[in-house]
Amino acid sequence: MEDNERICDYFTRLLITVNQMQECGEKFKDQDLVEKVMRTLTPRFDGRVVVIEEARDLFEMKIEQLQASLEEHELMMNERSPIKLQDQALYASK
Repeated sequence: MEDNERICDYFTRLLITVNQMQECGEKFKDQDLVEKVMRTLTPRFDGRVVVIEEARDLFEMKIEQLQASLEEHELMMNERSPIKLQDQALYASK
């Protein structure tokens, strides 16, 4: 995953590659994809990765569930970013 890449863009890129590999006869289980994604996330998702590993059974987790969880975390991080808070403070002071 690239440093500034959004989760939805990363999953799109990943699933395109997986689909191409499956067309060539490669087989993937959701567990394989979940583990791969968890290992390749940027450090800003480390906290969420720990929570997911502790709270869920990774053997039964679907790739769609992982994507939804990571997108939710990304949305929360973006809402709390210092840039957005600064914009709100400037707007309120006008």
